[in-house]
Amino acid sequence: MTTGGKAVLGWSLGGVAASWVAIAGAFDQLYTLIPNEPLTLALGLTLTVISLYGLVRSARRGPQWGLVPATVASIAVVAGIVTDGSLLALGLTISGFY
Repeated sequence: MTTGGKAVLGWSLGGVAASWVAIAGAFDQLYTLIPNEPLTLALGLTLTVISLYGLVRSARRGPQWGLVPATVASIAVVAGIVTDGSLLALGLTISGFY
């Protein structure tokens, strides 16, 4: 396996983990570990944005077969970004939302 292939698989696994953190943080599963809802949402949003950036860079430089796991992980990451971003935006604009 080439270095580009390893990078794509690494970022794909990292992206799936980041999207799990984002979605689990949005649905209060991580709230027991971090009892601050805006902090949990911001952490998930930050991780998903970083992993999406890494996925895009590694998929461009990696082999063609790496596009499949990168695409699947990118879809999961975008779902995490939309979930956390919308809840964080609602919490910032509506008082008492959290």
